[in-house]
Amino acid sequence: MNILLTRALTQVQPLQTLLSQHGYQPILFPSLEIEPLSNTALKSQYDVLIFISSNAVEHGLKVLKNLEHQPSKLFAVGIATAKKLQEYGIKVDAFPSKKASSEALLALPEIKALANKKILIFRGKGGRETLKEGLESQNTVEYIEVYQRVVCHVTPLHQQALSTFLQSDKGIISATSIGNLSALLLIIEQMDINALNAIKGYPLVALSERIKIFAQSVGFTQIEVATKTSDKGLLEAVTNLTKS
Repeated sequence: MNILLTRALTQVQPLQTLLSQHGYQPILFPSLEIEPLSNTALKSQYDVLIFISSNAVEHGLKVLKNLEHQPSKLFAVGIATAKKLQEYGIKVDAFPSKKASSEALLALPEIKALANKKILIFRGKGGRETLKEGLESQNTVEYIEVYQRVVCHVTPLHQQALSTFLQSDKGIISATSIGNLSALLLIIEQMDINALNAIKGYPLVALSERIKIFAQSVGFTQIEVATKTSDKGLLEAVTNLTKS
């Protein structure tokens, strides 16, 4: 069965490989590109650092190295982000072990215990405010936006991928963020308005309930939410859809 993958090309390979190993046919349709931003931190020292995604790690390393003193605590929003930090030899004090989200991070005892700390959150441009709002009543909280997501231009890859996917009425679309799904629809609308209507008739695998709610609002009706915020979680959701 065809699985339309909408992640950026620089990030899609692990999921592509995992799906292929389980007998699925991944079709690459990158909807967003990741571009670094050259912002700098307002202070030279922080008590706590929080990384909100793997992209925040990749593009925040230079900022981290330029801080005069290393923080006493460092947190990640989920397993994938923690693993990325550990790949660079950076110790992670805690992270949500199941669902990667700001809410899950705020629920950790280590986060609840923070008080009178200077906290720096590494994130992408225009991220959610949930984490900052949950921390700033007892701490000083700042963001540093180290990357931005940009909608891809239509390329021959998109044309071929969409054509191949729509040749069969059996297929599944994956969405790993609201921006990712929104960009997918925008690109298809630019390509073929009829295809935009057709694509919403396919089942969708979403990485969170927030994505599901957005997907429903734009016309998708069959949506499976992954129980784990990971590639394995997406694989399980795809498998559940193929069995239903």
